[in-house]
Amino acid sequence: MGYLLADKFKDVLRSILPAIIAVSLIARFILDMPMEELLVLAFCIVLVIVGFTTFLTGVEVGIDPMGSSIGMEIPKRRSRMFMIAVVFTISFLVTVAEPDVIVFSTQVNSLFKLIDPMTLTYFIAVGVAFFLIVATFRIIYKLSLRAMITIGYVAVIVLTLYLYISNNTEFIAIALDSGGVTTGPITVPVLLALGIGICSVGAHRNKMEGFGMIGLASIGPIIALLIMGILNGNGGISEITTSVEAAPLDFKLVKSEFIKSTISVLYTLIPLIVFFMLFQKVFLRYSWTAVTDMIEGVVFAGLGATIFLTGVYAGFMPLSTALGIELHELNNPFIVVGIGFILGFLVAFAEPAVSILGYQVERTSRGLLSRNPIMIIISSGVAFFVAIGIAKTVFNFDFIWIIVPGYVLTIILMWCGEEDMVGIAFDAGGVSTGPMSVAILSSIYVGLSSTMYKGVEAVINGFGLISLIALAPCLFLSVLSIYMKHSRSIT
Repeated sequence: MGYLLADKFKDVLRSILPAIIAVSLIARFILDMPMEELLVLAFCIVLVIVGFTTFLTGVEVGIDPMGSSIGMEIPKRRSRMFMIAVVFTISFLVTVAEPDVIVFSTQVNSLFKLIDPMTLTYFIAVGVAFFLIVATFRIIYKLSLRAMITIGYVAVIVLTLYLYISNNTEFIAIALDSGGVTTGPITVPVLLALGIGICSVGAHRNKMEGFGMIGLASIGPIIALLIMGILNGNGGISEITTSVEAAPLDFKLVKSEFIKSTISVLYTLIPLIVFFMLFQKVFLRYSWTAVTDMIEGVVFAGLGATIFLTGVYAGFMPLSTALGIELHELNNPFIVVGIGFILGFLVAFAEPAVSILGYQVERTSRGLLSRNPIMIIISSGVAFFVAIGIAKTVFNFDFIWIIVPGYVLTIILMWCGEEDMVGIAFDAGGVSTGPMSVAILSSIYVGLSSTMYKGVEAVINGFGLISLIALAPCLFLSVLSIYMKHSRSIT
């Protein structure tokens, strides 16, 4: 464990150091933070590094092996009901307790008072679970991932345009954002390992078929909330008159966020550990030693997630909100967009789930696709679309004319590239919207929107960036896929 911790620590420093330097320079020279707040920020940076290292170690020791074992056991049972029950249970448990989903549901409730946060959370979880069952059937019965993604996103486009034509635009960005917030630091490794485990059973199976679980899972909540928007209309929208303010950085905030993060992670891990234990003893018939090793790994991941989320939410999020507010004062839209581009790249590169996906791709492809180029391409795509999202707010043009053409173009490119890259491309869209992206980039977006718009308009314009971040890797990796296919045809 010690060697693995040291190895992960080096990887974490390599990926997260540029984002930390950028955040520190912003705090000192743009926001001119007092020394007391800079000390709190420094402490939060240490928490992020330590938490990220611990989390990745726990994932590799406990969560990855368990997800793969469950995935390998599902096809062996040759029972559709068993498969549906296991996939639904594990995906529902993880999604309901995902910290980003809980925060997102609370934000939506502040805008639509008639929508209860827990109802919204369960609605999102059911959407994820349903599409994960579809994804599992797709792997076992070797159905076309391209066809399923096309059908899913055509449904998203049709429902989005229906809401737009019906002049019910308030819910569009919220629904599209929901696909990104469902894939957090614990969901991603579980689903990736589950998909790859299913592909490990049977002769002549390509493990690359295991990718695509997260991409399909992201479609479920989008469709669920678009339908909710159609049923709800614009009823229940509250008149919000208060502007967004950045919380001051202090150790009271660190303590408060640590308690919240601990509760959220425990809420996630306790049902997950119970489910893993029962599955191991009843179906896999593992020894108690193996069960204990799994629990230790999951607890280690949970401890890391708690520390990491505390650092992000107590240090990076308030700073990012303050930066968003400050950017408006620059009165130079091109500088604002440029800063968004740089931060978009650095934050995506530091995202835990992006790193996990990179490792999974490198290991599954046996080094054919290496981790660093995949991470760089994903981060570049995110940077580009963060810049577009900020330009949309600064220059006040319609969000739908970005996202719908983006979906259409991505579907077209998907059919033109390598088939093995489809799952990776759409999984990357889900993993790029983890706690770092949501906390930092989304907070900048909300802070900027709150200074440019008033009341409900400020909140409505604060949504949408997450869906653009999720779209970016799908589009950029699809372009890479076409390049790979063209290169092979030449050789």
